[in-house]
Amino acid sequence: MADINKEEMREKLGNIDQIRDIIFGPQLREYNSRLDNIESNISLLEKDLRERLEQTQNTCLAELRSAVESLDTKVKSLGLTTQNDNAEIRQLIDHFNKKYSSRIDALSQTVEQQTTSIQKELSETREKLQENNRTLKQEIFAQLEKRFSNLKGTKVSRDDLAEILFELGLRIKGNELAPELQKAASNETKNDVFLIEASEVSN
Repeated sequence: MADINKEEMREKLGNIDQIRDIIFGPQLREYNSRLDNIESNISLLEKDLRERLEQTQNTCLAELRSAVESLDTKVKSLGLTTQNDNAEIRQLIDHFNKKYSSRIDALSQTVEQQTTSIQKELSETREKLQENNRTLKQEIFAQLEKRFSNLKGTKVSRDDLAEILFELGLRIKGNELAPELQKAASNETKNDVFLIEASEVSN
């Protein structure tokens, strides 16, 4: 009986890329959809935060201008000329400047912290999804390697190969892939397995 090496067995199993797409396809599309939604939500949040910051800055500046104008009007109407009175007014103006500058700085810091936190969360989510994808790929190829080893030197029928891929699909992705995987396995291995059996009979 002819000995079938690993590369030959890979070829006999047919289009691995098609099988891999059947197994990984739905999950990869789900990952991409989730990442797109996260990035979209982050963009909306950043836009909202920028608008709120701009609105707060405009409000603070308007209030500051109003306060300064009010003080200036009072100075002119009262005719305050003494050094003490002028110093008091300058202190009031400085107080308003510091008050609203602090509010603007605090809001800017909050926006920056929230943006940084969201970006970190997005990065961690992306890494987790990519790691899950790598783990899933490693699992399926480990199962394929195991099956290759078990099949080496053994007479294999088309139904046997179809059953192996069918079982592998159930382990990796669940029952929802069973019909597609079984159909793909049957179509891809029909002619190749015939060659294996013919080769073994001749030997």
